[in-house]
Amino acid sequence: MISKIDILKFGLFSEYEWNKSIGKEESFRRLNIIYGRNYSGKTTLSRIMKCVEQNKLHKDYNNGNFKLTLADNSNIKHNTLDSFPGRMRVYNTDFIRENLSWLHKEDGSIVPFTILGAKNIELEARISEINSLLGNMEDKNGLLHEYNDVKKLIEDNRKLSELKNRSIDDKLRNKANDHIKIDKSLFIGTAAKKNYTITDIVSEIDLIKADINKHILPTQRVKELTNSLNEINLPDIIPLREVKPGFTEAVSDTTELLSRKIKPTKVMTDLIEDSLLQEWVRQGIVIHNGIKETCGFCGSPIPLDLWDKLAVHFNQESEALRTEIVEKISRLKTAQNNLSSFITLDRNSFYQSLQGNFEQLNNEWTDLINLYKLRIDTLVDHLKKREENIFQNFTLPELNDYSDRIYEHILKFNALVKEHNIKTTTLVKDQMVTRELLRYSNIAQFIKDIDFNSLKDEVQDLENKRKELDSAKLPLQDKIDALMEEKRKLETEMKDESKGAELINQYLSHFFGHNELKLVAEGEAPKMSFSIKRDNFPANNLSEGECSLISFCYFIAKIEDELTDESISKNMIIYIDDPISSLDYNHIFFMFSLIENVIAKPQKYGQLFISTHNLDFLKYLKQLTYPKYKPQPTSKDKADHNYFMIERQNKTFSIIRKSPDYMKEYVTEFNYLFHQIYNCSILPENDIAMQQQFNFGNNLRKFLEAYTFYKYPSNKIAFSQRLEKFFEGDRISMTLVFRMINEYSHLENQFDRSMIPIEIGEISKIAKVVIEKIKQTDLHQYNSLMESIN
Repeated sequence: MISKIDILKFGLFSEYEWNKSIGKEESFRRLNIIYGRNYSGKTTLSRIMKCVEQNKLHKDYNNGNFKLTLADNSNIKHNTLDSFPGRMRVYNTDFIRENLSWLHKEDGSIVPFTILGAKNIELEARISEINSLLGNMEDKNGLLHEYNDVKKLIEDNRKLSELKNRSIDDKLRNKANDHIKIDKSLFIGTAAKKNYTITDIVSEIDLIKADINKHILPTQRVKELTNSLNEINLPDIIPLREVKPGFTEAVSDTTELLSRKIKPTKVMTDLIEDSLLQEWVRQGIVIHNGIKETCGFCGSPIPLDLWDKLAVHFNQESEALRTEIVEKISRLKTAQNNLSSFITLDRNSFYQSLQGNFEQLNNEWTDLINLYKLRIDTLVDHLKKREENIFQNFTLPELNDYSDRIYEHILKFNALVKEHNIKTTTLVKDQMVTRELLRYSNIAQFIKDIDFNSLKDEVQDLENKRKELDSAKLPLQDKIDALMEEKRKLETEMKDESKGAELINQYLSHFFGHNELKLVAEGEAPKMSFSIKRDNFPANNLSEGECSLISFCYFIAKIEDELTDESISKNMIIYIDDPISSLDYNHIFFMFSLIENVIAKPQKYGQLFISTHNLDFLKYLKQLTYPKYKPQPTSKDKADHNYFMIERQNKTFSIIRKSPDYMKEYVTEFNYLFHQIYNCSILPENDIAMQQQFNFGNNLRKFLEAYTFYKYPSNKIAFSQRLEKFFEGDRISMTLVFRMINEYSHLENQFDRSMIPIEIGEISKIAKVVIEKIKQTDLHQYNSLMESIN
């Protein structure tokens, strides 16, 4: 299939590059409609295609230089025409000149051609034998029936497979659209990905299906993760001081205080042996010495020498030790209290996803602190015993030191604090990961619930069965193809040239109702020829329209065998150049009907080009049956067609360009005529092409007739009166327009006027008058017309 064309030099085309004129992304499609006015370059383009058909340059364009880009990006150039891989068939004036000579030969002879005709008995016997082997579906016999049965099994298998796949897809699509996409705990759209679709769920099933159970989260974990999605950014937490308790030093200090030896100057045996009595006496000294002369307990006088004896017993050294013990106990109690209140962290200060970790650490901390406090209590208890019996030494039992574990726990708390503070900067990302975990869990549970793997296994079993059936079908296909090919060759040997004329006559009668015109096969092969007869008499004075009809019927009949052979037609490129003559308006619909029913509707072509200068015919071409294609395997069918225009530029060269939207979308020529007039109103005089000059009067007349009739829709008002109403008393403008319409669109009585060059300045001036008048009197209409051509 042809994709693009570049024409360096060929007739009216010069330095033409497709990508610059039309665009890299645009290309010819399977069906292509090309519009161009007469002498714009349509026939020139058809001759390039004719060069491809004949594998040689046209005799009038020996220096032609062009390149065709094919669908597979390979190239065919003017000097490599014989490498063209397809089959091209071109209908244009050259075809008519080569095959239908009534236009330029007095004898009116027409080159004959063959189609399937009279049967040869020997060949027919073999064809009958092949038909018997092939059989048919109606009688349920032969290879075709056997092949059809296998094909039906394959089709049934395919439908069942599609049904099961569709069922799976529906489940996945509903899950994606009706659940995951709308559940904010599973998916939230972003700028990069706004929606969650069946494609996404299929992709994620592929990621998790190897180990479904691994991805299914416990209910409590799902609840925790779901709750964490409600988190917002929390303030940073200040880390704890990383200090280690001084238990080793406390044990060392306590041991020294318990083991320090104190000897009184003069032993008071009773006091040493009775610690309670000793403490009672010591406290009594504080209460009585220098304060009372009698005992506060018994009221007896206190001997004066008693204070000296007690001072000797409670000497400075023992009291100093007692003071140290009291201070040590106080410090231990303080340390104990400080450690209890060391953790100032609060569960609610942490992100919800970290609160569980905090609680676990906090519980472990409490247990450690309680153990540590018990050890401190042991130290305090022993110190109190020494305090109560200052002159007696004590031994401290062996105690476990929990300082290192406490320090490690402080580090763990700080690690959690650090994780919290980092989470503040990664909260959005973390929540995306959380949603992914929840979504994977949800999908895993879903595909487990619907037994997804079993459903896919069923589809795979059907696919395997279809492959087996395909393998069985191939040998049958090969046999059928071989027999069909043999049959085709035999039928080709049975061709009869006289049948070509009969087929043309069928087309003339069926599509055009011309029963009086007939092609007649004359003579015997190989010297047979066709002649045209009207009512059994030689037809020497054919109208231009009749010539067009017979020419095109001849072309269609000539390629009949190729059209009916699907293996050929599906790869054949057909190029039809301007089949409607200027005087052929009565046959426009019939010409369209022939193309539609013989070529377009049954799609008997690989690629089709149709060019025309006739806007009425263009209107019908828009109703052709368009081929379809799928841009993507999952996308909807699209029409595989395109519209183009061929235009003369600056009077000297032609270009191909994309057809404007109004040429594709509107069914009348109203917008086109407005566009032509508008172009003449804005283009510099030197840029108004010869084509526009000679067509301007006719274009102006047709446009104003249509425009003023719709503006003043009355049959009682003549066109000239409608013009007067339109110009509202502007006689000068109306006179200029009326003169242009009469002198340059109707030349029956002014043939000499047609010999005088048209004044380009006059065209530009009149075009501006008409466009400006429409803009002034009907701005909405003007804006709509402008919108349609831009």
